[in-house]
Amino acid sequence: MEKQNGIEEGKKATESQDQMDMMMQDSLDDFKQIKKGEIIRGKVVKVDEEGYFVDIKYKMEGFLPATEDSLLREGQDKVNHTLELDDEIDVYVEQVDEKNGLIHLSRERARYLMLWDQLINAYKSKKPLQGEVVEKNASGLIVDLGVKAFVPLSQVEQSFITEADLEKYVGKKLPFYILKMDKIKNKVILSHRLALEKEREFLRQKTLSSLKVGQIVDGKVVNITDFGAFVDIGGIEGLLHISEITWKEIKNPLKLIQKGDELKVKVLNFDKDEKKISLSIKQINPNPWDVVEEKYRVGDEVEGKVINIKDFGVFIELEEGLNGLLHISDMSWAYIRTPQDVLTENDVIKVRVLDIDKENKKISLGLKQLMEDPWQNIEKKYAIGSTVEGKITQVTSYGANVELEPGVSGIIHLSEIDWKYIEKPSSVLKKYAVLPLQVLKIDSKDRLVFLSRKHTLPNPWQNIEGKYKVNDKVNGIVKRLKNFGAFVSLDEEVEGFLPFSEITWEDIKHPNQVLKKDDQLELKIIEINPEKYQITLSRKRFLPNPWTVIKKKYEVGTIVEGKVVNITDFGAFVNLEENIDGLVPLSEISNHKIEQVDSVLALGDTVQTIVTKIDDRRKKISLSIRKAEKEVQKRLVKDYNKKEGSERILLKDVFGDILNYKEK
Repeated sequence: MEKQNGIEEGKKATESQDQMDMMMQDSLDDFKQIKKGEIIRGKVVKVDEEGYFVDIKYKMEGFLPATEDSLLREGQDKVNHTLELDDEIDVYVEQVDEKNGLIHLSRERARYLMLWDQLINAYKSKKPLQGEVVEKNASGLIVDLGVKAFVPLSQVEQSFITEADLEKYVGKKLPFYILKMDKIKNKVILSHRLALEKEREFLRQKTLSSLKVGQIVDGKVVNITDFGAFVDIGGIEGLLHISEITWKEIKNPLKLIQKGDELKVKVLNFDKDEKKISLSIKQINPNPWDVVEEKYRVGDEVEGKVINIKDFGVFIELEEGLNGLLHISDMSWAYIRTPQDVLTENDVIKVRVLDIDKENKKISLGLKQLMEDPWQNIEKKYAIGSTVEGKITQVTSYGANVELEPGVSGIIHLSEIDWKYIEKPSSVLKKYAVLPLQVLKIDSKDRLVFLSRKHTLPNPWQNIEGKYKVNDKVNGIVKRLKNFGAFVSLDEEVEGFLPFSEITWEDIKHPNQVLKKDDQLELKIIEINPEKYQITLSRKRFLPNPWTVIKKKYEVGTIVEGKVVNITDFGAFVNLEENIDGLVPLSEISNHKIEQVDSVLALGDTVQTIVTKIDDRRKKISLSIRKAEKEVQKRLVKDYNKKEGSERILLKDVFGDILNYKEK
């Protein structure tokens, strides 16, 4: 038994020795692996004021100073480590001093070498790195990769940017590719643009593989031109034409979008080979005019927003791309001077649909149709002949416009202002004045009430025939001259009319040749018409009629001498005395047929004529040269035969030879 125990104890001692040998061998193996220039991982096991003792799995611990020279931070001479017990760190073996039992470590150099290894691997493998933009300058961006790296301005974005655009990148973590590097000079040149291009190409391939016509995708506006906008829909750009932005009828749809806007678009067309994509915003929803008759009916009460105001009315947006016109005449039952008196832009109002013209894309709207019509039972409210009150809203050249109540308008014609003539309505009527007026007529079609002010005043024509009688001699003052006559004031209330034909016996072309305003005249009343409120006057009937003298002086058969003053196709005018001419027709010039007057007569010729007709109404004297010639011959023969002792002769005996000569 004791022998057995001895054997077991011997075995245990042998195993213990083997374990010790193995541990010593492992320690020796570890010692062999640690040498100057290596980077190893260790754990902080002790901290003092000088630095840190690090377990690096060696027979002795390594020492890391609390402060080291900076290798990575530009402008920083020293690096102060802030470590705690059990922190695991990578360190660089600076020196192994077996004799003194010291291993000198450097954390800064380990970091420096590991970082550059990482940068070199990224550069060789063309893989991106993440870095934080820490500052900007005139030439580009400064990025912290552990070392300071530089991004030139041209390598920041795919599109052109300026120095002013760099501020938005500071503080952001972005992907970069290394373009150039120099470990000795501690310089690294980066490109963010290349990272964007790689990412864009990946997105482009992904988008192209799944893109279909009719698909609705998310996009971002990257550029705006005169004809539309380019939208990035995932690594590839499509054209959003100006005509595909909105159904709204606006002058410049491009105002609705801005560069950088994120929006949904519909793919209209896609050429995979040429990589051309046509996009649309408006066609995400159907054209509102295609379904207008399904959504709206005549008589519907709808809500809309005022988007444009014109002189003739306002345009109301019922929905995007669907506008209707609210005409000024349908805005109110009352008179409206301008649409701005009722509505302003962006007002949201309720209106009634009056008409839908799908083909011409027109909708007529009404606002007053939502209000009670004041013209219902208008004849009862404003009976003809009744006296009502009205407010003058506008004085015009023809009279005045009147408001009887909101929506009920009337007019006072110039002739209905007063019993006497009013030249300027503004001399009697004033805007906003409230007057008693008589209803003359109602025009329901044009919605007008015709009114009279004068019929609310005493009528001076009621007893006019008791005041004036036909053939009375009256005095008057000329008030107005017209080409057809003159209006004459007989008293303060009554005017008479002096026709053109009753002004003078003389031949005149306009009354102003004889009369002027404010002339005082002596006149004769020749007609009174109370129904038409008219007295007709005459001035010439108090003047001698020159044609009475002329008729006596130039009786038919009188032979007169005159001078040819005018030659026409139909005859010649002969002046008999001042202001008196007679006409010799072509047929009365000669006994022989002639074609033209000037073949026989000339201006200034003195001729002998005989009066053949007097028309005192038309003031015309008809003459004959041919008949005068015969009459003179007859009278010569008659006078000769009357002489005593004379042998009786005939007309042919005296003028036979002359007549024969003329015939030849």
